[in-house]
Order: sequence, then C-alpha cells, then structure tokens
Amino acid sequence: MKLFTLAALSAASLSLAACGGSSVDGDMSDTDLPTKYDSLEGLVASAEAGDLDPASGAMMTGTATMSGALGVGDLGDDGNLEALGDLALTADFTGGTVTGTADNFALYDQDTQAVEAELSGSLTINGSITGTGMTADADGTLNDGEDHLVDLVMDGTFYDYEGDLAVYGDVTGTIDGDYEEGGYGAIAD
Repeated sequence: MKLFTLAALSAASLSLAACGGSSVDGDMSDTDLPTKYDSLEGLVASAEAGDLDPASGAMMTGTATMSGALGVGDLGDDGNLEALGDLALTADFTGGTVTGTADNFALYDQDTQAVEAELSGSLTINGSITGTGMTADADGTLNDGEDHLVDLVMDGTFYDYEGDLAVYGDVTGTIDGDYEEGGYGAIAD
C-alpha cells in the first residue's frame, strides 16, 4: 500500500483537513506503529516487502471476521498528523461482499506517535470481493470539535499471512473535499 503510516501524529492544529495532498513514499516496511497496533507491524512489513502470497481458495470460504487499522496521513497544517482508527471487517466470500466499520480514531504525530486528539464518529464500509481482491467505500463523519466529511475508497488484496487470512491495501479519497491517501490492514480474528 502506498501509505499505511501507522505512525503517530503531532501538531498544534487538530484540523483533519489537510493542507495540500499526501506525499507517498510507498515503503512502510520499517514503520513503527503505535503500541495499540503492534500486531499489524509484521503484516505491514511483509506486504511492503512483497513477501506474502495471495490467500488460497481454501482460506477464502464462508465468512471471516477481521480486525486491524485504517489510517490517512499527512494531515494538519504542517502535514505531520495521521488519523488512525480501529478497523473491523466481515468478508463474505460466498456472497462476494465486504462490510464493516472504522472507529475509535485518533490523530497521531507521525514522528513521535503521540496522540494529539481523539476523534469521535465512525466510517461505514461496504464493498465487494473479486478473486483475491477487495474494493470498498468507507464513508462517514469524524469530529475533532467540528465535523469532517470522509469519503474514501479501500482497494486491497487478501493474503496468507503466517497461515492466517489477512487483507492489506490502499485508501484514497477525500476529507472535506480535499484529496487524501492512506492505507489499511486487517488479520482474521
């Protein structure tokens, strides 16, 4: 994924609206995640290094519940904040659909991983599964003292991660009409 800077954020401004777009470096393999998301560090590193195989057909049967994180980076007046929240997905491989929520967001300082502010609200996720890929919309409102309209698209791949089903991918879209980029990852419960 282009940006899954599951690193923390800091800035005087808590505004979610980014000033300018994201500058994506494409390699997050050595990213340190906030302690809350330590379980995802191996997935991020392996996916970024290209070390994962797509999930097998046997792994993608029935329904799977998955937990992880969704993040959007380069936010705030200085572009040094990331909004990072808990991701819960249900993949219905029989029906070819994926649903879920992203909530419990916080603004993190990308350098220090310190939480700058908690964000209320949640995103609703609805999408489809084709082969080993998934595409979904993640829409809703997040609030840091004022409402911010979030309209994102998630595009990812299901992988075999150490014998467990996992999904990892990019997030693109808008927050308050401004283009943003990020990423997400989740592992089967």
